[in-house]
Amino acid sequence: MKRCLLLALVLATCAGAAAAQLPPVGYLALFIDEERSGWCVNGGGASFYPFEMWIYCLPSERGMLGAEFAVCYPTNIIQSTVTTHPEVSVEIGTLPDGISVAFSTCQLDWVWPYHQTLYVTDLTKTAVRLKKHPDPDITDYQFVTCEPGYPIEPVNLYTWRIFVNYEAGDWECGLLIGTKDSSWGAIKSMYNE
Repeated sequence: MKRCLLLALVLATCAGAAAAQLPPVGYLALFIDEERSGWCVNGGGASFYPFEMWIYCLPSERGMLGAEFAVCYPTNIIQSTVTTHPEVSVEIGTLPDGISVAFSTCQLDWVWPYHQTLYVTDLTKTAVRLKKHPDPDITDYQFVTCEPGYPIEPVNLYTWRIFVNYEAGDWECGLLIGTKDSSWGAIKSMYNE
């Protein structure tokens, strides 16, 4: 009996360690909840309603100390309260103008640097989206790793838009769309920007 319990404990520990393995490339994402389960909002016919936006980072296998990105807000979105993660130690810039953010410790799992309350002002279908930091020296979405010398590495986008005023059955609300493995033409044709 003791052997069975010990074996079960070892297997559970190994399974947990395997599930926590970080990807070779990090990810940046937008979600509407802390559980990272949604990226579409709809006010149920209301023309004015609030929603929450969570900006999440998943570090690569090298960990993450910082990130650089910006957020594009459509004209029918009012920006409100921004909550900064308690472990953020340095911020330079703003979300719409481009932000460089640093954590006080190395991050080794999904972490949100910012959580923001937003308000929708009409029924137009739009999207809040991630965009590259506008500084010309910052050429990609990027993280600062935890390795010696703190090298910077580009990251992939995971859920890079929050679709506003979309129904749960709309195709945009059923897909997780990253961009690194798609051509720019394919991405543009999906969204017709």
